[in-house]
Amino acid sequence: MARALGLALCLMVALPMAAKAERVKLVVLPFLSQAPIFIALEEGLFAREGITVEPVALSSSHLALPGLMTGDLDAGIPQAAPALFNAMARGGRARLVASGVMLAPAECSYAAFYGTGLTLAELTSGQPRSLRISAEPNAFEGFLVDLLRQRPGAERLQVSFREMPVAAQQAALASGALDLAFLSEPWVARLDQAGIGRVAVGAEQLLPGGQFTALMFSERMLADGQALGRRFLRAWRAALARYNEGKTPRNLEILARATRLAPELLARACWPSMPADAALNLESLMAYQHWLRQRQLIDRVLAPGELAAEIAP
Repeated sequence: MARALGLALCLMVALPMAAKAERVKLVVLPFLSQAPIFIALEEGLFAREGITVEPVALSSSHLALPGLMTGDLDAGIPQAAPALFNAMARGGRARLVASGVMLAPAECSYAAFYGTGLTLAELTSGQPRSLRISAEPNAFEGFLVDLLRQRPGAERLQVSFREMPVAAQQAALASGALDLAFLSEPWVARLDQAGIGRVAVGAEQLLPGGQFTALMFSERMLADGQALGRRFLRAWRAALARYNEGKTPRNLEILARATRLAPELLARACWPSMPADAALNLESLMAYQHWLRQRQLIDRVLAPGELAAEIAP
């Protein structure tokens, strides 16, 4: 008995201690761009790292920024936007730590300018053309429109922006009231399914490798030698590996449940590219910042070290 107890004590000393269970407030939105979160939750990948996730439901990733900056929220996946850069420039302590959606060249487009017949070749033909585009001129899609107009042969494009809800864009495209609408999935697949039109220009054609969304940590996740952040990122990368297996029956099941989209629509949709190594493309974020600063939409251009924190393995 004494020998057995002694052996057990020796094993307890020799084996690494299990990670202390910690609660993480994570913003969870029902979007395809959040796929690694859904997979990590369903497959117990966070639990394996000793993390108990407290999901926080919001209607938009932009609404998560104040909580991430103050530490009321621990992690989220915001989209690149003026509010993100201004929040950090004004003293917010959250930082980007890993790639989310990246606009990588692919056979389909997760985010695109959608129309009823226009093609990139026609838009860059050198012919004068007036375009009515449903997009936010001061957001990421406005940056993409300017990149389009900078392409050889597109100098004579004249653009007028007409912001409208996504649900209204279908009718406007079908009636000819719009030439293009900036959409991301599942809306591209929905309009394809309805026979409205086709992708005119994929966002990945205009900004190859562009950082569209990114994983962000609050100050707490980066404190104490980044221990909690490292554990979260291990689960994140494990989920990315599962996600990058593609439209497997299990991935379709998980994402259909989380996004409340029909499996048939999900199977048809273009799934966003998310690099398995989770590496950020800071160069594209710097280019976007400079564009925003020229339009006085952000206070200043943040240096790469102010934008992102490197998490040690």
